[in-house]
Amino acid sequence: QSLAAELRSLRAQAEEAAAAHEREAKALREQATAAAKQRDGALREAEEMRAQLRLVAEARAAGRRELLEAQQEARESREGREAQRRQ
Repeated sequence: QSLAAELRSLRAQAEEAAAAHEREAKALREQATAAAKQRDGALREAEEMRAQLRLVAEARAAGRRELLEAQQEARESREGREAQRRQ
C-alpha cells in the first residue's frame, strides 16, 4: 500500500472518529439540557410543596388556637353554671 493511500485511510479514520465524537458530544449536551430542565422542574415543585406545607402548618396552628379558645370558653361556661348552682 502506498504512503498516500495509507494517509487517506488514516485521514478517513480520523474524520470518522471526529464525527463520532461530535455526535456523542451533541447527545451528551442534549442529555445535560434535559437533566437541567428536570432539575429545574423538581426545584420548582419542591418550592411549591414547601409553600403548601407552610400554609398547612399555619392553618393547623390557627385551628389549634381556635380549639384552645373554644375549650377555654366551654370550661368558663361550665364553671359559671356550677357557680350559679352553688348559690
